[in-house]
Amino acid sequence: MKKILVSLLIITVLIVPTSVFAQEMDMTPEEPVDSSIEEDIGGNIVAEVNGEEITDQELAQQANVNQLLQEIAQIDQQLAQVLVDSESGNEVLDEFQKLKLDALIDNVLLSQQAEELGIELTDEEVDEIYQAQKESIKQQNDLSEEDFLAVLENQGFESEEEYKQAFADNPSLKVNKLIEQEVLGDFEISEEELLEEYEANEEQFTQGGETIPFEQIKPQLEQMMMQQRQNDVINDYIEGLRDDAEIEIMI
Repeated sequence: MKKILVSLLIITVLIVPTSVFAQEMDMTPEEPVDSSIEEDIGGNIVAEVNGEEITDQELAQQANVNQLLQEIAQIDQQLAQVLVDSESGNEVLDEFQKLKLDALIDNVLLSQQAEELGIELTDEEVDEIYQAQKESIKQQNDLSEEDFLAVLENQGFESEEEYKQAFADNPSLKVNKLIEQEVLGDFEISEEELLEEYEANEEQFTQGGETIPFEQIKPQLEQMMMQQRQNDVINDYIEGLRDDAEIEIMI
């Protein structure tokens, strides 16, 4: 189960570099699509989770509505304007932010649980995860080691060690270890389960008009079913935390 921790972290850890690389490569416009979205943010509390506050600034960072609108505008400027200017469009954006707030609440609950259980990582664990994440980012952005270090320097980090310390302080590390240690088990998908899933969805496993044989599709099918089972278990765990928590939403 060790590799599950690394694969989950590829999604949840290193929030800073993701935005860093976007800025360095001019992937987003300089001006927001709707400046009023940013002007309304003032550190107001939007939710409390077991007494821990979530501010509108945190929600804005999580939802990043302007970036979403910018990406939509690159495809269809008129659609982006409709979302900003119309009542129905604003309702869609409000619903989107509520979904992101739910995700923030889940993160807070998991972080609180990790702290309560005393989840900690060794220096060796942190280094292993960091190196895997770093290599993934370099490959995804086609960066050399020098490029990677240059990005960090441009963002104000005096050294990679300084940045690595910020990485080590990311609560997502403990959350992922919590999930690995307390939630996920040694799942196994039986041959019968795989075959049943294949036969129930055989029409979806086609290529060039021909049905892909079971033995050929089996590895991908097993991976898909394993991921779904893990997601179900994690969602059930979070629902349990929500049931026991005091959550107040102010928006």
